[in-house]
Amino acid sequence: MRIKELHLNKWKVIRQADLQDLSDFVVVAGPNGVGKTAIKESIVHVFQHGGNPPSGCSVILQATIAAEATAWGSQEVTLPQHFWQSFFNKNTKRLKTTSRLIQIDSNRSIDSLMFDNVTFQSIGNPEEEEVGLGYGFNNAKDRFKDICKTLHRIKSREVTSVYTEYRKRLDASLPDVTISKLKDPTEKYIDTFGKLLYPKVMLPLDINSTTIQYKDDDGDSRDFVQLSSGEKEVVVLTFDLLAQDPDDCVVLIDEPEVHLHPELAFRLIKVLKGIGQRNQYFLFTHSPDIIGNALDIGVHFIRPKKRVPTGNQAVRIDERNIEEFKSIPNIRETIGIVSVGKKLLFVEGSSTSIDRNVFATLAKSSKLDVAIIPSDSCTNVTNMALVCDTLEKGVLGVELHMVRDRDGLVDSQIANFSTKSKGRLVFLPFYHIENAFLHPGAIAEIANKVLLTQAPSVQQIEAQMVEFAKQQLLNTVALYVKAEIYFQAGNFDVSPNITIDKNTTLGDIVTSMNNRKNSLVTTYNTTFTQTMISTRAIYWENALRQAIAGGWSVEARRYFVGKRMLREIQSWLFGTKSISLWEHIVGSESPECVVACKELTAILASI
Repeated sequence: MRIKELHLNKWKVIRQADLQDLSDFVVVAGPNGVGKTAIKESIVHVFQHGGNPPSGCSVILQATIAAEATAWGSQEVTLPQHFWQSFFNKNTKRLKTTSRLIQIDSNRSIDSLMFDNVTFQSIGNPEEEEVGLGYGFNNAKDRFKDICKTLHRIKSREVTSVYTEYRKRLDASLPDVTISKLKDPTEKYIDTFGKLLYPKVMLPLDINSTTIQYKDDDGDSRDFVQLSSGEKEVVVLTFDLLAQDPDDCVVLIDEPEVHLHPELAFRLIKVLKGIGQRNQYFLFTHSPDIIGNALDIGVHFIRPKKRVPTGNQAVRIDERNIEEFKSIPNIRETIGIVSVGKKLLFVEGSSTSIDRNVFATLAKSSKLDVAIIPSDSCTNVTNMALVCDTLEKGVLGVELHMVRDRDGLVDSQIANFSTKSKGRLVFLPFYHIENAFLHPGAIAEIANKVLLTQAPSVQQIEAQMVEFAKQQLLNTVALYVKAEIYFQAGNFDVSPNITIDKNTTLGDIVTSMNNRKNSLVTTYNTTFTQTMISTRAIYWENALRQAIAGGWSVEARRYFVGKRMLREIQSWLFGTKSISLWEHIVGSESPECVVACKELTAILASI
């Protein structure tokens, strides 16, 4: 069986959540306190209360095998139903679970594991034993102890079966008693252990041992307790399911990512999909790694009530609608972080650029709960307003901000972009983020710390910075004029401006595109004349020369190209040594360094 739809209304912290068209692998995401646990508990409530959903809620079930459809009288039913109690309230086999609920809670931390002593009389036959209805609801940590005891018993039974067969043949005076080797009943556990924790290898269970043992990367034998916390948890989780051997079950797993490295989380998901047949898994998580990599199968986000005061708190993103969010930089990473309720700050550059690292360092030192996400290039500033609308209105009501380098933008352009983004797009007060660290006093502080007596004075640093500025002045002029024209011109879009239908010919399309191109060229030639280019070049040359006329100034720190200037200053001070000025300045509590970072700190404080 599987849950097709789940509708919750005023259930615990949930005001309204409608989860529809549920797949066989459901990821339920959202920040802590938003209602993920309430959704899990609503499903448990159904199975613990004779198929009755919580008051005001409803569940639609689908049969996955003929036996279910026959018992229900239909392939699909809406609970509650009169047949449910008789169908569900019966025992199931210890080592084979069918058409049941299995709950694996987040309390899976195992500090010790010791097998019980097994006597010949107590081995029994675990495969024929039954467990009650509540077995699948039990605490996973406690159930694991029972499962390990069962593993020890079935391994012991293998050994005693060989001995029993041997005695039977021997007592019958059969000549040349030969017993074929039996298949190891714990083989699937050993195989799964290897898939999860490779290159570690689980050793065959020894009935004389007191615990599970494995070989580590170096080939040394170790006990279960020597695994890491995350490794223990995935073993507990997967062995739990392997022992119950579920088919046609609904499996609830709370926080599968606890203590897990992302790679181990990915391996876990892959292994889960291979256990049993026709099972439906619900993963309740706030792991960006799991969420971002589950978008192909569908992620149901539970939005906070305060951000969605009316209507459905649940929203689904999957392969069918992910195109709607393609404007979002680094879509998978971003959606994962959005789902856990963090504030977002988009910055320019890649994941290795200093933009992200600078803001992340400052946020950490200021104890701000904000996720810093690189957006590669923010060149198309107009598109950033679309990103705001996509995330802030259309999806999760997330608090989102963006920071972009000033580059060659003039104040009127910045004001325009800020309006379009509803104030979410913030511009640095200087050309690049590196400009923040072109502060002679802060540089002198770090130089004195690193170079001691060899460090130049503040005055010497200022003089050298002015000299570097003079050398790059004309190149900087060209960059400013180029940027102004780029942002005024926009995209050179030659899309045909005609209606395309069955009567349209290829020639019609070509002609329309050519006409559009000619119109744009005419507009550009009229707007961006040589006189205009010359005027703007003269303006910027005068502004830059004035900025350094009396030495290094606030305007010079604002206008000149920070990346190049900082690189040249570092080379002049430290030669080929790998010393990063920005890291030292951001990490220093000296007054000069704090002043150098004040504009960046103010941006973070504003969000």
